[in-house]
Amino acid sequence: MLILFLVYYKASLKFAQMIANLSNLMRTKEFKAELIQHLIAMQEAAITHARKAMDEAQEEANNYGTPKDRYDGFRNQQLRKKDMYAKQLSQAMRYLDLLKKPEINKPQKEVGFGALIQTDTDLFFIAVGLGILQFKQEDVIVISMLVPIYHAMKTRKTGDSFIFNNKQYKILQII
Repeated sequence: MLILFLVYYKASLKFAQMIANLSNLMRTKEFKAELIQHLIAMQEAAITHARKAMDEAQEEANNYGTPKDRYDGFRNQQLRKKDMYAKQLSQAMRYLDLLKKPEINKPQKEVGFGALIQTDTDLFFIAVGLGILQFKQEDVIVISMLVPIYHAMKTRKTGDSFIFNNKQYKILQII
């Protein structure tokens, strides 16, 4: 009798722990809105950094003057650096435009642009390709609609499962 009680007690503790873990996984619209604001701030910082770096590279190239000999490529190197930062600036501005679209904040019923997807193992946000980010002490995988995992999960709804790289995911919540 005591053994049965201990087995039952241990199982009920395990069940209670599973329920607590699942409730921690559930997200709110406010969480999504805060995540979007965090991503917007990141892109605004990237824009500021790229502009500053671009201006510095251009200024260095201008201040250097003409090449000292035919093997002196410092000015060209600075101009290439400026072009690289210009591409980064352009990408950050495109990402910022996407993050500021009104439809990104709308509640979602299926996986698509602007969806925050909680699976049994990971948390995904479909917007722009930024990769794995730390937000509120947890990993959020921020992906675009061009990556293969998105195509594996697109149009799925809460409760559906999908397989990607021989790993099965179950969608617990979509916001």
